[in-house]
Formats: sequence, structure tokens, C-alpha cells
Amino acid sequence: MPLKSMVDAKPIRFVTDKRLDFGHSVPLRKSYFIASSYRSGSQYLCWQLWETGCLGAPCEYLNPEYELRILKKRFNVFSHSDYVASLLACRTSKNGVFGLKAHFPHFEAFLKQHPALMEELAPVTYIYISRSDKIAQAVSMAKALQTGWWTSRMEEGPRPPLRYDREMIANCLAEVQQQDLNWRRWLDSHKISPFQVTYNELTADTAGVVHSIVELLGAQDDEREEVDVPPAKKQGDETNEEWIERFQRETQVGKERDAAEPASADRPLAAEADSHPPTPGENFFERHDRLIKTSLEETNSAAGFVDAIRLRHRHDVIVSRNRELFRDARVLDIMSAHGFWTLAALDAGAAHVVGVEPSGSHVATAEKTFAEYAIKTDTYRFVTSGIIPALRSFAPDEFDVVLCKGFFEQCHFPEFFRQLVRLRPKHVILDTAIANGHGVAAHFTVATGRDDTILATPNHELIAFLCKFGFSWRLIDWQGMGISDWTGVQDYAADRHRTYVLERLP
Repeated sequence: MPLKSMVDAKPIRFVTDKRLDFGHSVPLRKSYFIASSYRSGSQYLCWQLWETGCLGAPCEYLNPEYELRILKKRFNVFSHSDYVASLLACRTSKNGVFGLKAHFPHFEAFLKQHPALMEELAPVTYIYISRSDKIAQAVSMAKALQTGWWTSRMEEGPRPPLRYDREMIANCLAEVQQQDLNWRRWLDSHKISPFQVTYNELTADTAGVVHSIVELLGAQDDEREEVDVPPAKKQGDETNEEWIERFQRETQVGKERDAAEPASADRPLAAEADSHPPTPGENFFERHDRLIKTSLEETNSAAGFVDAIRLRHRHDVIVSRNRELFRDARVLDIMSAHGFWTLAALDAGAAHVVGVEPSGSHVATAEKTFAEYAIKTDTYRFVTSGIIPALRSFAPDEFDVVLCKGFFEQCHFPEFFRQLVRLRPKHVILDTAIANGHGVAAHFTVATGRDDTILATPNHELIAFLCKFGFSWRLIDWQGMGISDWTGVQDYAADRHRTYVLERLP
């Protein structure tokens, strides 16, 4: 039984709270899986099913950005198999029923890494929830992306500013439509006919929908237990209605215009007010669209357009705002991946860039792309190697700028700085996650979905301490960049990610 009687000064706000675990461990008798898309009403459905006391504790357990990451840490497990076993042990109701829900990108990613998932949950009943008003669903998603509030439980403090963005809503619309299509294809390919629930049915007759699912799972006569899930309330408000009406009006105008005018590659996609204003480096993104898409293939966000927004902001801060450092410079691009940052450095005026990347397939992709773009071969070189061995192989004064983004958290800090001091670059651009805490310290975690990778997030004092042996440092002020919409870069807005420029001491 959930520990409802536990006296605690802090109320239960998040589904990862251990006080929501069932106070017993029983064998799994049956499970159910809710296939969903963003803002389809799936979380509300989960609350209602959880509160029955006989359908387990359904939740978004495969979300790598939240539940999966936090619960793996709480369970002190590293493999997906152990994670699933831990979930079943503490989130299965005493009648042996377990439930979970997932959006397709999270489900697909988890299943690739752990194909045995559905076998471990067998026998499984599938429930598919969808929302017919896709524009309303897209508007709800756009709001959540801007605020970072995906449920009412996340709402804390003043609401972040909201800005109507037609392009973002259009991207959200494409995203939820694609997720629905992917679910239908996956279910059809596995010859699964799910029990279907619609958003309208759920909101119009919640009790009826819940009763139908209880009967579907044969739990109507099972003993129920008392549960106490965090309260949730509707997040939609007048802003939703205003955006829905405006988007419908503007896109209808767009359709009429498109019918009257022939399509043209020279016509901007969104020239009206409220589209994203031009930012430094925008022409770079337009010229190298194919490379940008390749670079986004392995990013974490299920909504790829959010990763594109994040990439633009990071390019602006890391490269465009530091063009004077790149001009005629010899640059070392650490973790060059598919070559995006290597090309960005060349575009900013670098004389030559060496990209170091441990993945041979990434290097092959980068070399192929650079050849297709006809980039002069004497301006770049890619090296397939571990980062530290590569650093040891380079000569002092071989580089003017070292570009390090996404690697620092994976390295052995003293050895990395030892090599930087030996190489004597004029500048190091260091983009890294930042931990809280006083004194020289780092916070260790296991990378989500990569069971063999331990990440060490430094605090500011650690970076300042390491710089004493060869560099001065300055912080790039993200808050002073004039960013009004922090979608995609909320971690920088919250000071959980920083960009440093290190300068070699005389």
C-alpha cells in the first residue's frame, strides 16, 4: 500500500517520489501499455487509472529526460533490464497489474536498447489514446515547450513568458501527426488491435472510459487499495483558444495565398511578424541544411525541431559571438561527430580545423558530407581516435583555438587540462553542464541510455581551480544575449549549462 500515512513536510508533487511506491512486491499477472503522443490527454488518463487502486501506477517510465533518468538513479540500477525489474517490484498493484505509457520516440529508443521489454511485461494489453483536434494538441505542445511545464505539477513560480510562434505550432502539429502515424504503423506491423480512447471521450465521460479499461483488464472484482497520486488540473486557458484561432486563421490565409501564387524556393517559409527574427549565422543554417539534419539525428529530444532551435542558439553563442577568435585560426574540434562544428568554425573564418571523433561511422559521414559540399580538403582533417590519445599526439602551439562542447563531462578533468596546458592554445571554448555545490566538486551520474558511460558534471569552482594552471576564464552571459524565448535551451536559462572562454596565461 502507498505510504499515504507517512508524515512529511513536503507534499508529493512528482510521480518519481518513493512514497508513491506500493508497499509490497507481487508477481506480475498482467500489464497494459498506453501508446500516446504529446498532449493527447494520456497523463490525465494515467491519473484516473492509477486512482482506481487496481491498475498499478501507470506513468511515463520510458522518458529519458525525466522518469527513466531519475528512477534509475533512485533504484541504483544501470541496465534497462534491472530498471524494468525494479519498476515491476514497486509499481505493480497487489492484484498483479502493472501499467505504463510512452510517446513513440521514447518507446522506440528504449526498445532498440532493450528489445526484451514487451516480453518482460507479458501478457500485455495495448491501449491507444489519440486526440482528433490536432491543432489544439499542437498549441498545447508549443506552450509546454516554451514554459517547460508538461503537467500542472511542474508549475512553480511565475509562468515563463509565452510568445505566439506560428512556425513552432506548425512543427508541433507535424510532430504529433507523425507520432500518431508511427504508432499506427508499429501496431499494425505487430498485428495488434489496441483498445482505443480519444481525448474527447476521456474528457466527456472520464468515469465511463476508466470503467471500460478496468473491465478490459478483468480487474473489476479485484481488491482495491488506497492510493494518493499528486493532484493534476487542466492546463489549457484562454491563451490556448487565442493561439488556436490565430493559427487557423493564418494558415487558412496561407493556403489561399499558396493557391494563388506558384510555389517558390525563394519565398520565405514564414515572413510574417512573429516568425523567428534573423540571428547571426542564420545564412550558415540555410546553406548547410543537409548537414544540420544529419547532426540532429542522434540528439536527445523527440521533437527534432526543438533540437534545431537549440543548435541555432548554441551556434550563435559559441561561434557567432566569438568570430574574432576563429578568424584565420587553427582550430581543434573535440568530439566533431558529423562535422557540424567543424564546418561552423570554417564558416566563421578558421584557416584550418582538425576534428577528432571516436566514432568511425561519424567520421565517414562527415567526410562524405564535406565532399558533397565541396569543402576545400586543405582546410580540414578528421581524425578517428579517442580524445585523450589524440590530444597527446598533437604538438604544442599546433592550435590557436580548442572547441570543446559535450566532452568535458566525459573526461578525466586533470588529464584534459594537463593536455590543454601542454598544447598551449590561445583560447579554449568550453561548453559544459554545471553542477551546484560549494568547493571544488563534481556530480557523477550514469548517462541515460548508455549504461557504460559515467558523466561527471563539474561545478564552477572546479573549472576555476583547473584554470589556475594555465588559463584565465570568462563566462559568456547567456542572459545578456537578448533571448526572449528559451525553448530548447532552458538549461542555459536556469544556469545548469554554461559556456566559458579560456585564454592562455602569458
